[in-house]
Amino acid sequence: MSDFYRDSRAAIPAPEPNLSQSSGLQTPSVDLGPARDSFKEPSPRARAYRHPIAIAAIFGLIALALLLTGIGKPPTMYFDEGYFVPEARAFLQGVPNPDPYAPPLAKPPLGKLIMAIGMEAAGDNSFGWRIAGSVCGALTVVAVYLWSYLLLQDASLAALAAGLALLNNFLFVMSRIATVDVFLLFFLMWSLVAYTAALTLDVGAGTRRILFCSSGILVGLAGACKWNALDTLGVFFLVTAALLWISRRTPIDSRSSLAAYADNVKQIGLPVLLIGLILAPIASYNLAFWPLCRIIHRPFSFHELAAMNTFMWHFNRTTVVNPLLISPWYSWPLNLSPMRVLSYLVGNPVITWGGLAALALCLRRFWMSDTFPKGMVLLLFASNYLQWAVTPQKGLYYYYYYPCVMILGVAIAVAMRGLPTRVFGMRISFLVLVAAAIVFARCYPQMAHLESPWDCTFGCWP
Repeated sequence: MSDFYRDSRAAIPAPEPNLSQSSGLQTPSVDLGPARDSFKEPSPRARAYRHPIAIAAIFGLIALALLLTGIGKPPTMYFDEGYFVPEARAFLQGVPNPDPYAPPLAKPPLGKLIMAIGMEAAGDNSFGWRIAGSVCGALTVVAVYLWSYLLLQDASLAALAAGLALLNNFLFVMSRIATVDVFLLFFLMWSLVAYTAALTLDVGAGTRRILFCSSGILVGLAGACKWNALDTLGVFFLVTAALLWISRRTPIDSRSSLAAYADNVKQIGLPVLLIGLILAPIASYNLAFWPLCRIIHRPFSFHELAAMNTFMWHFNRTTVVNPLLISPWYSWPLNLSPMRVLSYLVGNPVITWGGLAALALCLRRFWMSDTFPKGMVLLLFASNYLQWAVTPQKGLYYYYYYPCVMILGVAIAVAMRGLPTRVFGMRISFLVLVAAAIVFARCYPQMAHLESPWDCTFGCWP
């Protein structure tokens, strides 16, 4: 990880470099907005921003403290915990799932295995059921900071993205309930960190290949929590193929903002690209089933894995859903009605609505100048959202919007690149964070299951 502290003089060459004082990394000149700082002795704040891992760790500790506070409430299972906690308990007991009302293998096993580790460490109680999710939720905030830093090479914008993740209602709620969605996003975000690092950092070919293969392993582990990870893997395929095509053009237009990324993909080499995009995800996904096969005393074989995955496919296509809880996918982006059965979950409109405006701005800029950060957030949001338009699954729930909302927070930071930094003398990023914090505070009492009268400190939901 020490590569974060190095200058990117070779990884991303630029004929007319333009540096941001808040970062020690250099990006293609087309990706950088106007320099906001003059070349002078950096301030203590600017020097602190040169240590992204330390800043990311601080965000992670703040997130962990926020997520762990009152995590044992409610003390009984609620929502889908009745499905996943018994499956996690089965890992501890070393027997097939003993609960007849919780069908085994409703989802791939890795998320429930991680929950079982938390239960082993903290006990088979409400705190133990949820501790692993809170830890992974905090680490997701860390990943958001590092991914945004790699995308933008700007520590202040990375801090904005991490702050919005910290104040994201979806991350708060989904990290405090014993279901598998938080583990899905944890692995997805870290796969994005590894993938982007492979394309941007000034490292040797060997390290670049390791990072690229690590992204494939991580996205495979995300799929071993929930199949939705396939959409992000599809984005990796598309972006890698596009950059590989650019790298083989004769001659490469060195002025293109994508030329440096294409050179790094070319350095990785086609054999390793295929390993990272195909073999590594398949291997890590399948290996996640090995502990389950041992517990249920089944052979770890191709035939057994095929049977398990066929069962999951059939179950998710035919399971009966509660029509009072489902909502159409096209209603999610502008929704302001809380999902009462799931901790009054509702998107923070500063992020959900502001993120949509940011995506529109990114699309306009990408059309005018193809830049890697804008292209990534556009593709990631589109793939993770539009999958629900074609899914064969019967019932869709609002919380499935979770990965998209997290991408929207990063999209706001990406869109801020090149915009004026201040309005009426105040930093725009600060105003955005304050607005998000106000909405988060309004939602907090009921999201955190506070008791009366504290549950309506800022007013009750209509």
